[in-house]
Amino acid sequence: MKNNNFLIIIGLVAIISFTITFYSITAFAQSTNQTSTLQSHQQNSFCKLTESDMLGPFYKEGAPFKQRLGEGVEGERLIITGKVMDTRCQPIKDAILDVWQANSTGEYDNNGFTLRGKVQTNNNGTYIIDTIVPKEYAAGDINRPSHIHLKVGAPNQPTLTTQLYFEGDPYLTDMEDKSLVMKVIDENGTKKANFDFVIEHYNQYEK
Repeated sequence: MKNNNFLIIIGLVAIISFTITFYSITAFAQSTNQTSTLQSHQQNSFCKLTESDMLGPFYKEGAPFKQRLGEGVEGERLIITGKVMDTRCQPIKDAILDVWQANSTGEYDNNGFTLRGKVQTNNNGTYIIDTIVPKEYAAGDINRPSHIHLKVGAPNQPTLTTQLYFEGDPYLTDMEDKSLVMKVIDENGTKKANFDFVIEHYNQYEK
């Protein structure tokens, strides 16, 4: 009788041990599969390239790096923030944004570098453009809406040439790509907007 009880106990221990092992393996497999799926999803993420726009006649090479493009310039302060990313939606550090724009009366500084400057992304791919709101101006028979010109690119990579526009501008037409129109809010007297750039970055294929 004692032997039978002993065998029953041994059997129960074996069943319990098997059950625990089975569920542990199953849980690990599910966790591994979920992690693999998440990593695969991240690797397969795709961000659409930012649309390009015309260079225009007022670009000038050699703009310096500036913390504030609009420092000492009359006009309504505007701060644009965002990220520069590759087509896998990964941030690009040290990308350079070369910015130029008209002033609050619709004029460009073609002699110096007023409202012309470069900013660089940090390790998180984040940038800040601290400037003023540009005014629309006449170009031939049309009025160009308020806009900011940019060249965006990482060192030794293709450069995107584009423009940013302002939501609600009465001079916007079908000529301006709607994906380049920023929503602007007013915060304590300062206009603020956010825009993420997606650019070509061939180093991504080496990772």
